[in-house]
Amino acid sequence: MTIYQYSGRDNQGKIIQGTVDSSSTEGVVKFLAAKEVTPIQIESLDAQKRPFGELNIELTTGKVKPKELMNFCEQMATLLEAGVPVIGGLQQLAKSTKTKTMKNALSEIAEGIIAGKTFTDMLREYPKIFSPIFISIIHVGEDTGNLDVAFSQLTKFIENAILNRKRLVSAVRYPLIVISAILVAMVVMNFFVIPKFALIFSSFGKELPLPTRILIESSNFLTTYWVWLLIFIIGVIIGIRYALTKEKIRYAWDKYKLRFPLFGNLQLRIMLSQFTWVLSLVLRAGVPIIEGITTVAGAADNLFVQKKILEVKDSIEQGESFSQSITRAALFNEAALQIIAVGEETGRLDEVLGKVARYYEREVDYDIRRLNDYVEPVLLAIVGLMVVMLALGVYLPMWDMIQFAHIG
Repeated sequence: MTIYQYSGRDNQGKIIQGTVDSSSTEGVVKFLAAKEVTPIQIESLDAQKRPFGELNIELTTGKVKPKELMNFCEQMATLLEAGVPVIGGLQQLAKSTKTKTMKNALSEIAEGIIAGKTFTDMLREYPKIFSPIFISIIHVGEDTGNLDVAFSQLTKFIENAILNRKRLVSAVRYPLIVISAILVAMVVMNFFVIPKFALIFSSFGKELPLPTRILIESSNFLTTYWVWLLIFIIGVIIGIRYALTKEKIRYAWDKYKLRFPLFGNLQLRIMLSQFTWVLSLVLRAGVPIIEGITTVAGAADNLFVQKKILEVKDSIEQGESFSQSITRAALFNEAALQIIAVGEETGRLDEVLGKVARYYEREVDYDIRRLNDYVEPVLLAIVGLMVVMLALGVYLPMWDMIQFAHIG
């Protein structure tokens, strides 16, 4: 038996705290249900402290790619459903995996379980592969004897996270390609093309048109000071990266970038989709809501959003409902808040959070299509302006030269 410390809320909304001996968290939940207490937080006093509450949770930070981790979860779920023991499944997958890091980790985890350690304890020894969210869901699955379900949920979680990353990449891919092409064209024109024309125009013996002078002066500046410009740009990048390591600056920047036209709202929708999806999974796995919110706060890669989510946890600890707390955070729109409120009232919060996640996924898909519709004309206008400036700068002196020759 293990001693568990718990906190919950009774029918009158009063916070109830205490300890109880139980063989698993599921036993504590049943104990509280018999007393008509809704669990908020359940924590083992004997188990090793889990690394919850970190503000930056990644799927994997080592050499194991998220897709490979997803495949591992999917294969483990299939093997466990077929009745293969955990140790046998780990050993079998260790032989078939291609990544050396993953192969070694699975082999050592299997050996640790054979030596008497729990699956969860062994996973904690590989924090660069298995995130706190991953370990939390496996811990609940191991306690309740539903590891196959836990791995199925993790497969969906990782698949959803990969999909959200692809959405964000697809949103910025086209603008980045066009901007990169523009920068390359500017370098070629300023370093190789305009200097040639400048030599020709210098023999005219008369003042050049303003567009031509602008082109020549900008080209001279770049070709003369390009080394210093490069050093300056690198210094600015290093300075910004260093500044963003400071929590106050990172918080202000993360808050400000959510206000960017088009891109800011898109980022927020993706983070809210990720947060609601992951919270749905951990609640479905049996994790108490306070522990679940703390664990998944880092699913949003934005310090401002993370702190807002943690404020929701603090409000629930003070006796507010989840729907009231999430409304106070002012992150979700009215439609999502109504869905959450109905789900909480009917006791189906985990289910409706999944629906909210799908709702935001549809919104993200729409935003990406609309983003391309808005960005494309802007980029075309920039390219057009560059072409006009170049044409005026090159052809106006040539036009003057033709007129001079004609008059002569």
